[in-house]
Amino acid sequence: MLSRKIYLIIFCLFLTSCGGMDFIYKNQKDLYNPIYNKTKYEINGKQLSAVSQYAQIYFGDADQSSYNLIINISEEKIKKSVKTNQAVSKLDYKIVFGYELIEVNRNCLVYNKDVVSRFSYIPKSSGYNFGSDQSLDNMYKLAVKENFNQFINQLSQVDITSCLDEN
Repeated sequence: MLSRKIYLIIFCLFLTSCGGMDFIYKNQKDLYNPIYNKTKYEINGKQLSAVSQYAQIYFGDADQSSYNLIINISEEKIKKSVKTNQAVSKLDYKIVFGYELIEVNRNCLVYNKDVVSRFSYIPKSSGYNFGSDQSLDNMYKLAVKENFNQFINQLSQVDITSCLDEN
């Protein structure tokens, strides 16, 4: 009998603790990607394997494109910590993605912004280190995903049906 009361109390506590839970995607605007499967994209500048890997996921595959997306990528490495023997012990990376979205039918620019991603990397050895290289590759992947998410979020909040240079 006592164990039933304990189970009932635990069940009631569980129900009340989940009362204030919010779902991440409760707002439909968070799920909206206005250029998915409507865009052909071109990647210029710094070649990152993660960009081509995630571009297909974020922009889809358009047979008939309504938009052309030009992504210009530049990277800056900043040595933050240098040891006495001049070996770098910490690098900061700044990756700038310049997005230009052009509407095909009117051949006009509808969106033009730069989105910046940053991360720090601490190399583990001065020579080849598989673990360090994998870690750096994963940081690039996270930076690209974060950047694409920011771009899609910004793009879903603007009107891409009108040209930027229209008065």
